[in-house]
Amino acid sequence: MAAMTYSYYPPDVLPQGFRVIRGANDLLFTEDGKQYIDLLSGSGTVFLGHANPAITRTIKEQLDTLWSTGAVPTCIASEAWTAVEAFLPTSHRLAVLYSTGMEAVEFAVRVARQVTGRKGLIGFNGCMHGKSMAAARLGWPNQLATLPDFHSLPYLPEEQEEVILEHARDLLATGSIAGVFLEPLLGSRGGHIPSRRFVEQLSSLCGEHGSLLVLDEIFTGFHRTGPVFLHHELGVTPDILLVGKAMGSGFPVSGVVLDRRYPIQGSMLPGSTFAGNALAAAAVVATLREMRTRDVAGTVRAIEQTVLRSLNDLGELGIALRGKGALWVLELPPGLSLSNIVARILRNGVVVSTTANFIRLLPAATIPQAHLTRACEVIAQACRAGSGAAAQAGSV
Repeated sequence: MAAMTYSYYPPDVLPQGFRVIRGANDLLFTEDGKQYIDLLSGSGTVFLGHANPAITRTIKEQLDTLWSTGAVPTCIASEAWTAVEAFLPTSHRLAVLYSTGMEAVEFAVRVARQVTGRKGLIGFNGCMHGKSMAAARLGWPNQLATLPDFHSLPYLPEEQEEVILEHARDLLATGSIAGVFLEPLLGSRGGHIPSRRFVEQLSSLCGEHGSLLVLDEIFTGFHRTGPVFLHHELGVTPDILLVGKAMGSGFPVSGVVLDRRYPIQGSMLPGSTFAGNALAAAAVVATLREMRTRDVAGTVRAIEQTVLRSLNDLGELGIALRGKGALWVLELPPGLSLSNIVARILRNGVVVSTTANFIRLLPAATIPQAHLTRACEVIAQACRAGSGAAAQAGSV
């Protein structure tokens, strides 16, 4: 029997022998000859489709030239820097490319502490910043990540925005906080988006007390929610911006963007073995070049309209739909079986993302409307069937 890798799907959800052998745009093909519409998209990374020809061609060319040089600069890395900074305001610059979002978060922690001379950090419950000790501690109280000077504040939907701001204000007023970390959309927990007023006030509080605002747009950046970055619609410009996922088309790459007022210092420990490697840089160059040839924002708006039109009515079953653009979360109420619903979805040829009692929809921007409509129909039917089964069993 072939060894199985870890799957975050609930037990007994994946069909027997479900293993993918190739992908093409929005489709996945398994070794048993079946095809699936992919709304997982490599956890949101494959934003321009699996095996995108233009991106694949550039990476293949780089494979024949140079892979990794460590700290030695390369021409392709310089191209990647230029490509990323074309999406940024002139006040900010790309500081470093890493392989994972977790690495980017860790570097942002070091930058915030070095710039301010403080140790304290604020995160909000439910934000997903990664699974290192520090990144995990920023997102939720975690018994395996008990670190000093880390403060996890209650967040949406458990607490009202005014109360959250009061908690933040009290901590910031101590003068001990180096940085405040926030996901502008809870991509791993409920799809909640804070109000523009909340984010503006949080930014103002950071400025007032000399703390840095760090926005984690690894999930939402590069048009995943419509605009280039979601903070453009929230009225703020962060001191530190974290990017990744969509900018590499599935290749492991992330980045840290800094306000130009903050120079990189050796004590921040920038770089790592694979930081800015040539293959990752080629993926970034090709992906962002391809983005500029398309109306990605317009396509994402069309995706949003299709999702809302197809799935909003699930609210009558107590299933909440939240999100924006091409990032959506369905929250199942108590009594509905996530495993049952996701298994139905898979049996009908659609792959989705799951976490806790949430179903995430992360379509590629290149998905044909007919495929997206079909996938949404499958999801709606599975949710209705699951709700009916639960009602019949007396669970709801």
